[in-house]
Amino acid sequence: MKMFPKVIAGAFGVAVALSLTNSAQANLLFDPGFESAPTQPNPILLPGGVNGGWSATFNGAAYSAAAAETGLQGLGDTQGPGAAWNFAGAYQVVGGVSAGQKYTFSMDIMSPTGFSSTYGPAFLQLTYFNAAGTDLGTVETGGSGANAIHVSPTAAWANYSVSATAPAGAVYIAPYCAFMENGSQTTTETVYFDNGSLTLVPEPATITLLGLGLAFPLYLIRRRK
Repeated sequence: MKMFPKVIAGAFGVAVALSLTNSAQANLLFDPGFESAPTQPNPILLPGGVNGGWSATFNGAAYSAAAAETGLQGLGDTQGPGAAWNFAGAYQVVGGVSAGQKYTFSMDIMSPTGFSSTYGPAFLQLTYFNAAGTDLGTVETGGSGANAIHVSPTAAWANYSVSATAPAGAVYIAPYCAFMENGSQTTTETVYFDNGSLTLVPEPATITLLGLGLAFPLYLIRRRK
């Protein structure tokens, strides 16, 4: 009978570990693969559009079967020469954010054409808002320099991501995927987005509890031996 409590304790430890992992790694995006039509206006009116899905696409971006990595469709955008600073794409707003929480937004991106300019026109952004809908700041990949996304012209999908910690007063987070050239491109260029993910990064304390939850059953097994 002494073994029964150990089995229960071991099972509990595994359950706690799995629960912590699932809560930290759950994808918070609605329709991450762009499989349904946009469900919110652009701009999304806070708080009515929170957790309601992607905004209506803007400035030429569109859902397209040609843009699909998996499923039926993805988000695509094509811009010709001279489309200077035409920020095109889609976004959604997710609630339940608290100051100090860190989120990672990732998306698979592909360009069948490549880019003729030195500017990185594929963007992933995270923007935080307070309860009144005031923009508290944006973190992004894109632009020029080290953070630029220069998608390969070999028509191969690759995963890109951006992470940011919620500032004081933040209650909403908005992940953007977008395409914007600076006007120096010389050819018509296309970017496709698919299979997005927005996840809460586990805190160090959560990681410690996860380790303890997994280690306890192993300890019991060693005791039995």
